[in-house]
Amino acid sequence: MSYEQNLKSYYENILASVQDGIVVISKEQIITTFNPAIEEMSGISSSHAIGKSLESVFSGESRLLELTDKTINSGITFSDSDFQIIRRWDRRVFPISLIISPFSDEGGNIAGAILVLRDMSRAKELEENLRKADRLASMGTLAAGMAHEIKNPLGGLRGAAQLLQEEIKSEKYREYTGVIIKETDRINSIVENLLNLSNPKPLKLKSVNIHKILGDILLLEEKILKRMKITVVRDFDPSLPSVYIDEGRITQVFLNIVKNAVEAIKKGGELTLTTKIFYDYIVIEEGAKSHTKMVLIEVKDTGEGFEDDVLSNLFTPFFSTKSKGTGLGLVISHRIIEEHKGRIKIQNRTDRKGASVQVFLPIVV
Repeated sequence: MSYEQNLKSYYENILASVQDGIVVISKEQIITTFNPAIEEMSGISSSHAIGKSLESVFSGESRLLELTDKTINSGITFSDSDFQIIRRWDRRVFPISLIISPFSDEGGNIAGAILVLRDMSRAKELEENLRKADRLASMGTLAAGMAHEIKNPLGGLRGAAQLLQEEIKSEKYREYTGVIIKETDRINSIVENLLNLSNPKPLKLKSVNIHKILGDILLLEEKILKRMKITVVRDFDPSLPSVYIDEGRITQVFLNIVKNAVEAIKKGGELTLTTKIFYDYIVIEEGAKSHTKMVLIEVKDTGEGFEDDVLSNLFTPFFSTKSKGTGLGLVISHRIIEEHKGRIKIQNRTDRKGASVQVFLPIVV
Protein backbone atom coordinates (compact mmCIF):
# COMPACT_ATOMS: atom_id res chain seq x y z
CA MET A 1 0.00 0.00 0.00
CA SER A 2 1.36 3.43 -0.97
CA TYR A 3 2.09 6.26 1.46
CA GLU A 4 -0.92 8.23 0.15
CA GLN A 5 -3.23 5.24 0.66
CA ASN A 6 -1.90 4.69 4.17
CA LEU A 7 -2.44 8.35 4.98
CA LYS A 8 -5.98 8.27 3.58
CA SER A 9 -6.81 5.13 5.59
CA TYR A 10 -5.32 6.75 8.70
CA TYR A 11 -7.52 9.85 8.42
CA GLU A 12 -10.61 7.77 7.59
CA ASN A 13 -10.08 5.73 10.78
CA ILE A 14 -9.78 8.93 12.82
CA LEU A 15 -13.03 10.32 11.37
CA ALA A 16 -14.82 7.00 11.95
CA SER A 17 -13.77 7.06 15.62
CA VAL A 18 -14.94 10.61 16.31
CA GLN A 19 -18.33 10.72 18.05
CA ASP A 20 -19.17 14.12 16.58
CA GLY A 21 -20.68 14.30 13.12
CA ILE A 22 -18.18 15.61 10.57
CA VAL A 23 -19.18 16.92 7.13
CA VAL A 24 -16.56 18.41 4.81
CA ILE A 25 -17.69 20.33 1.73
CA SER A 26 -15.92 22.02 -1.15
CA LYS A 27 -16.31 25.70 -1.99
CA GLU A 28 -19.11 24.66 -4.37
CA GLN A 29 -20.73 22.92 -1.34
CA ILE A 30 -20.21 19.39 -2.66
CA ILE A 31 -19.85 16.88 0.18
CA THR A 32 -16.44 15.18 0.26
CA THR A 33 -16.50 13.67 3.77
CA PHE A 34 -19.43 12.23 5.73
CA ASN A 35 -18.41 10.25 8.81
CA PRO A 36 -20.39 7.45 10.62
CA ALA A 37 -21.53 9.74 13.46
CA ILE A 38 -23.37 12.07 11.06
CA GLU A 39 -24.83 9.01 9.31
CA GLU A 40 -26.41 7.99 12.63
CA MET A 41 -27.69 11.50 13.44
CA SER A 42 -29.11 12.29 10.01
CA GLY A 43 -30.23 8.83 8.89
CA ILE A 44 -28.36 9.44 5.61
CA SER A 45 -25.66 7.05 4.40
CA SER A 46 -22.25 8.32 3.30
CA SER A 47 -22.66 6.56 -0.06
CA HIS A 48 -25.76 8.66 -0.68
CA ALA A 49 -24.21 11.92 0.59
CA ILE A 50 -20.65 12.00 -0.79
CA GLY A 51 -20.47 13.68 -4.17
CA LYS A 52 -23.85 15.36 -3.72
CA SER A 53 -24.50 19.01 -2.91
CA LEU A 54 -25.15 19.94 0.72
CA GLU A 55 -28.45 21.51 -0.34
CA SER A 56 -29.76 18.27 -1.90
CA VAL A 57 -28.73 16.10 1.07
CA PHE A 58 -29.98 18.51 3.78
CA SER A 59 -32.86 19.97 1.78
CA GLY A 60 -35.08 20.49 4.82
CA GLU A 61 -32.43 22.15 7.01
CA SER A 62 -32.71 25.76 5.80
CA ARG A 63 -30.89 27.27 8.79
CA LEU A 64 -27.92 24.92 8.37
CA LEU A 65 -27.69 25.78 4.65
CA GLU A 66 -27.93 29.51 5.40
CA LEU A 67 -25.08 29.42 7.95
CA THR A 68 -22.91 27.34 5.60
CA ASP A 69 -23.42 29.91 2.82
CA LYS A 70 -22.37 32.69 5.18
CA THR A 71 -19.26 30.78 6.27
CA ILE A 72 -18.05 30.12 2.71
CA ASN A 73 -18.83 33.66 1.52
CA SER A 74 -17.44 35.51 4.53
CA GLY A 75 -14.76 33.18 5.91
CA ILE A 76 -16.26 33.58 9.40
CA THR A 77 -16.84 30.62 11.73
CA PHE A 78 -20.42 30.26 12.91
CA SER A 79 -21.59 28.27 15.92
CA ASP A 80 -24.95 27.51 17.50
CA SER A 81 -25.26 25.46 20.69
CA ASP A 82 -29.05 25.18 20.44
CA PHE A 83 -29.60 23.67 17.01
CA GLN A 84 -31.75 20.79 15.72
CA ILE A 85 -31.72 18.38 12.80
CA ILE A 86 -34.31 15.76 11.85
CA ARG A 87 -33.26 12.15 11.22
CA ARG A 88 -34.73 11.03 7.91
CA TRP A 89 -35.96 7.49 8.56
CA ASP A 90 -37.87 8.01 11.83
CA ARG A 91 -38.32 11.83 11.86
CA ARG A 92 -36.61 11.98 15.26
CA VAL A 93 -35.48 15.47 16.24
CA PHE A 94 -31.84 15.62 17.35
CA PRO A 95 -30.76 18.56 19.51
CA ILE A 96 -27.21 19.38 18.45
CA SER A 97 -24.49 21.96 18.80
CA LEU A 98 -23.21 23.13 15.41
CA ILE A 99 -19.88 24.67 14.37
CA ILE A 100 -19.21 25.61 10.73
CA SER A 101 -15.64 26.62 9.99
CA PRO A 102 -13.99 27.60 6.70
CA PHE A 103 -10.74 26.00 5.55
CA SER A 104 -8.23 27.41 3.08
CA ASP A 105 -6.07 26.09 0.27
CA GLU A 106 -2.30 26.61 0.03
CA GLY A 107 -2.84 30.09 -1.38
CA GLY A 108 -4.97 31.17 1.60
CA ASN A 109 -8.21 31.15 -0.39
CA ILE A 110 -11.37 29.59 1.03
CA ALA A 111 -11.56 26.02 -0.31
CA GLY A 112 -14.65 24.87 1.57
CA ALA A 113 -16.07 24.36 5.04
CA ILE A 114 -16.10 21.81 7.85
CA LEU A 115 -19.37 21.20 9.73
CA VAL A 116 -19.07 19.68 13.21
CA LEU A 117 -22.37 18.46 14.70
CA ARG A 118 -22.45 17.21 18.29
CA ASP A 119 -25.44 15.18 19.49
CA MET A 120 -26.77 16.99 22.57
CA SER A 121 -29.68 14.65 23.31
CA ARG A 122 -27.84 12.95 26.20
CA ALA A 123 -26.95 16.33 27.69
CA LYS A 124 -30.56 17.50 27.32
CA GLU A 125 -31.78 14.33 29.06
CA LEU A 126 -29.30 14.86 31.89
CA GLU A 127 -30.42 18.47 32.21
CA GLU A 128 -34.07 17.36 32.34
CA ASN A 129 -33.26 14.69 34.96
CA LEU A 130 -31.52 17.31 37.11
CA ARG A 131 -34.54 19.57 36.76
CA LYS A 132 -36.80 16.71 37.92
CA ALA A 133 -34.46 15.98 40.83
CA ASP A 134 -34.63 19.63 41.91
CA ARG A 135 -38.42 19.47 41.81
CA LEU A 136 -38.41 16.34 43.97
CA ALA A 137 -35.94 17.86 46.45
CA SER A 138 -38.14 20.96 46.82
CA MET A 139 -41.19 18.74 47.06
CA GLY A 140 -39.56 16.66 49.79
CA THR A 141 -38.81 19.71 51.93
CA LEU A 142 -42.35 21.02 51.51
CA ALA A 143 -43.88 17.59 52.12
CA ALA A 144 -42.02 16.98 55.36
CA GLY A 145 -43.35 20.25 56.80
CA MET A 146 -46.90 19.84 55.55
CA ALA A 147 -47.57 16.17 56.20
CA HIS A 148 -47.26 16.13 59.99
CA GLU A 149 -49.30 19.33 60.32
CA ILE A 150 -52.12 17.86 58.23
CA LYS A 151 -52.28 14.29 59.59
CA ASN A 152 -53.24 15.10 63.18
CA PRO A 153 -56.28 17.33 62.48
CA LEU A 154 -57.24 15.00 59.63
CA GLY A 155 -57.35 12.05 62.02
CA GLY A 156 -59.55 14.07 64.41
CA LEU A 157 -61.90 15.04 61.57
CA ARG A 158 -62.28 11.42 60.45
CA GLY A 159 -62.87 10.21 64.02
CA ALA A 160 -65.55 12.85 64.60
CA ALA A 161 -67.26 11.91 61.32
CA GLN A 162 -67.30 8.23 62.35
CA LEU A 163 -68.82 9.04 65.73
CA LEU A 164 -71.41 11.28 64.10
CA GLN A 165 -72.30 8.55 61.61
CA GLU A 166 -73.02 6.12 64.46
CA GLU A 167 -75.39 8.62 66.11
CA ILE A 168 -77.31 9.65 62.99
CA LYS A 169 -80.35 7.52 62.17
CA SER A 170 -81.30 9.20 58.89
CA GLU A 171 -79.86 7.34 55.90
CA LYS A 172 -79.68 10.60 53.95
CA TYR A 173 -77.41 12.31 56.49
CA ARG A 174 -75.34 9.16 56.99
CA GLU A 175 -74.42 9.48 53.30
CA TYR A 176 -72.97 12.90 54.04
CA THR A 177 -70.75 11.61 56.85
CA GLY A 178 -69.73 8.74 54.56
CA VAL A 179 -68.52 11.29 52.02
CA ILE A 180 -66.52 13.09 54.74
CA ILE A 181 -64.82 9.83 55.77
CA LYS A 182 -64.10 8.88 52.15
CA GLU A 183 -62.58 12.26 51.32
CA THR A 184 -60.48 12.41 54.50
CA ASP A 185 -59.11 8.96 53.57
CA ARG A 186 -58.24 10.32 50.13
CA ILE A 187 -56.44 13.31 51.66
CA ASN A 188 -54.63 10.97 54.04
CA SER A 189 -53.47 8.88 51.09
CA ILE A 190 -52.05 12.01 49.41
CA VAL A 191 -50.27 12.97 52.64
CA GLU A 192 -48.79 9.45 52.92
CA ASN A 193 -47.49 9.77 49.37
CA LEU A 194 -45.93 13.12 50.27
CA LEU A 195 -44.21 11.52 53.27
CA ASN A 196 -42.87 8.75 51.03
CA LEU A 197 -41.44 11.41 48.73
CA SER A 198 -39.74 13.29 51.55
CA ASN A 199 -38.52 10.25 53.48
CA PRO A 200 -38.56 7.08 51.34
CA LYS A 201 -38.17 3.73 53.11
CA PRO A 202 -35.14 1.51 52.36
CA LEU A 203 -35.56 -0.78 49.36
CA LYS A 204 -36.07 -4.51 49.90
CA LEU A 205 -34.08 -5.72 46.93
CA LYS A 206 -34.22 -9.24 45.53
CA SER A 207 -33.91 -11.03 42.20
CA VAL A 208 -37.28 -10.91 40.40
CA ASN A 209 -38.66 -12.01 37.03
CA ILE A 210 -40.23 -8.82 35.63
CA HIS A 211 -42.63 -10.88 33.46
CA LYS A 212 -44.32 -12.18 36.62
CA ILE A 213 -44.99 -8.61 37.81
CA LEU A 214 -46.38 -7.56 34.42
CA GLY A 215 -48.52 -10.71 34.21
CA ASP A 216 -50.00 -10.10 37.69
CA ILE A 217 -50.83 -6.48 36.78
CA LEU A 218 -52.60 -7.54 33.56
CA LEU A 219 -54.57 -10.05 35.62
CA LEU A 220 -55.63 -7.28 38.02
CA GLU A 221 -56.74 -5.11 35.08
CA GLU A 222 -58.40 -7.98 33.19
CA LYS A 223 -62.00 -6.88 33.81
CA ILE A 224 -61.56 -3.31 32.59
CA LEU A 225 -59.49 -4.50 29.62
CA LYS A 226 -62.33 -6.80 28.57
CA ARG A 227 -64.98 -4.15 29.19
CA MET A 228 -63.06 -1.63 27.06
CA LYS A 229 -62.34 -4.31 24.42
CA ILE A 230 -58.64 -3.44 24.60
CA THR A 231 -56.29 -5.86 22.86
CA VAL A 232 -53.20 -6.68 24.92
CA VAL A 233 -50.00 -7.46 23.02
CA ARG A 234 -47.23 -9.12 25.06
CA ASP A 235 -43.91 -8.84 23.26
CA PHE A 236 -41.78 -10.45 25.97
CA ASP A 237 -38.18 -11.59 25.55
CA PRO A 238 -38.15 -15.15 26.99
CA SER A 239 -34.40 -14.96 27.62
CA LEU A 240 -34.72 -11.81 29.73
CA PRO A 241 -32.59 -12.06 32.91
CA SER A 242 -33.91 -11.26 36.37
CA VAL A 243 -33.83 -7.73 37.73
CA TYR A 244 -32.68 -6.68 41.18
CA ILE A 245 -35.61 -4.71 42.57
CA ASP A 246 -38.04 -4.03 45.41
CA GLU A 247 -40.94 -6.08 44.06
CA GLY A 248 -43.68 -4.16 45.89
CA ARG A 249 -42.52 -0.72 44.73
CA ILE A 250 -41.85 -1.74 41.14
CA THR A 251 -45.31 -3.33 41.03
CA GLN A 252 -46.68 0.03 42.20
CA VAL A 253 -44.83 1.77 39.34
CA PHE A 254 -46.08 -0.53 36.58
CA LEU A 255 -49.61 -0.67 37.97
CA ASN A 256 -49.68 3.14 37.74
CA ILE A 257 -48.24 3.10 34.21
CA VAL A 258 -50.66 0.44 32.95
CA LYS A 259 -53.67 2.16 34.56
CA ASN A 260 -52.69 5.46 32.92
CA ALA A 261 -52.29 3.72 29.54
CA VAL A 262 -55.68 2.00 29.84
CA GLU A 263 -57.36 5.32 30.72
CA ALA A 264 -55.77 6.92 27.65
CA ILE A 265 -56.98 4.22 25.25
CA LYS A 266 -60.37 4.51 23.64
CA LYS A 267 -62.65 1.49 23.42
CA GLY A 268 -61.23 -1.11 21.07
CA GLY A 269 -57.65 0.15 21.31
CA GLU A 270 -54.38 -1.67 21.90
CA LEU A 271 -52.02 -1.95 24.86
CA THR A 272 -48.52 -3.25 24.09
CA LEU A 273 -46.02 -4.43 26.71
CA THR A 274 -42.49 -5.08 25.47
CA THR A 275 -39.43 -6.36 27.31
CA LYS A 276 -35.90 -6.64 25.98
CA ILE A 277 -32.24 -6.04 26.75
CA PHE A 278 -31.08 -2.50 26.10
CA TYR A 279 -27.37 -2.55 25.26
CA ASP A 280 -26.57 1.16 25.02
CA TYR A 281 -27.56 2.53 28.43
CA ILE A 282 -25.00 5.19 29.41
CA VAL A 283 -23.91 5.58 33.03
CA ILE A 284 -22.00 8.71 34.10
CA GLU A 285 -20.01 8.37 37.32
CA GLU A 286 -17.35 10.84 38.52
CA GLY A 287 -17.24 12.41 35.07
CA ALA A 288 -16.54 9.09 33.30
CA LYS A 289 -19.03 7.73 30.78
CA SER A 290 -19.58 4.00 30.32
CA HIS A 291 -22.03 1.77 28.46
CA THR A 292 -23.92 -0.97 30.26
CA LYS A 293 -26.79 -3.39 29.69
CA MET A 294 -30.21 -2.78 31.25
CA VAL A 295 -33.62 -4.39 31.05
CA LEU A 296 -36.04 -2.21 29.07
CA ILE A 297 -39.77 -2.48 29.79
CA GLU A 298 -41.93 -0.43 27.45
CA VAL A 299 -45.68 0.18 27.78
CA LYS A 300 -47.34 1.64 24.66
CA ASP A 301 -50.94 2.75 24.22
CA THR A 302 -53.05 3.89 21.27
CA GLY A 303 -54.48 6.95 22.98
CA GLU A 304 -54.18 10.58 21.94
CA GLY A 305 -50.58 11.07 23.08
CA PHE A 306 -49.46 14.27 24.80
CA GLU A 307 -49.19 17.92 23.83
CA ASP A 308 -45.62 19.25 24.22
CA ASP A 309 -46.48 21.41 27.25
CA VAL A 310 -48.11 18.44 29.00
CA LEU A 311 -45.21 16.12 28.15
CA SER A 312 -42.69 18.50 29.72
CA ASN A 313 -44.67 18.69 32.99
CA LEU A 314 -45.61 15.04 33.54
CA PHE A 315 -43.12 14.67 36.41
CA THR A 316 -44.11 17.94 38.07
CA PRO A 317 -45.72 17.38 41.50
CA PHE A 318 -49.49 18.01 41.52
CA PHE A 319 -49.62 18.39 37.72
CA SER A 320 -52.39 16.17 36.36
CA THR A 321 -54.52 15.94 33.24
CA LYS A 322 -57.21 14.03 35.16
CA SER A 323 -60.06 15.81 36.92
CA LYS A 324 -59.57 13.72 40.08
CA GLY A 325 -55.84 13.10 39.72
CA THR A 326 -53.39 14.13 42.45
CA GLY A 327 -50.42 14.58 40.11
CA LEU A 328 -48.23 12.43 42.36
CA GLY A 329 -48.37 9.02 40.63
CA LEU A 330 -45.64 9.66 38.07
CA VAL A 331 -43.59 11.73 40.53
CA ILE A 332 -43.51 8.78 42.94
CA SER A 333 -42.81 6.35 40.07
CA HIS A 334 -39.88 8.52 38.99
CA ARG A 335 -38.50 8.54 42.54
CA ILE A 336 -38.83 4.73 42.84
CA ILE A 337 -37.08 4.09 39.51
CA GLU A 338 -34.26 6.49 40.41
CA GLU A 339 -33.82 4.69 43.75
CA HIS A 340 -33.27 1.51 41.69
CA LYS A 341 -30.53 3.27 39.65
CA GLY A 342 -32.82 3.12 36.62
CA ARG A 343 -34.55 5.61 34.39
CA ILE A 344 -38.09 6.32 33.22
CA LYS A 345 -38.86 8.07 29.96
CA ILE A 346 -42.22 9.14 28.49
CA GLN A 347 -42.67 10.21 24.87
CA ASN A 348 -45.20 10.19 22.07
CA ARG A 349 -45.02 7.22 19.74
CA THR A 350 -43.41 7.68 16.33
CA ASP A 351 -44.94 4.58 14.71
CA ARG A 352 -48.57 5.54 15.38
CA LYS A 353 -50.77 7.71 17.61
CA GLY A 354 -50.38 7.22 21.34
CA ALA A 355 -47.74 7.37 24.06
CA SER A 356 -44.83 5.21 25.14
CA VAL A 357 -43.40 4.78 28.66
CA GLN A 358 -39.93 3.25 28.85
CA VAL A 359 -38.49 1.98 32.12
CA PHE A 360 -34.83 0.90 32.36
CA LEU A 361 -33.85 -1.36 35.29
CA PRO A 362 -30.50 -2.90 36.30
CA ILE A 363 -29.78 -6.54 35.53
CA VAL A 364 -28.80 -8.95 38.30
CA VAL A 365 -25.04 -9.47 38.02
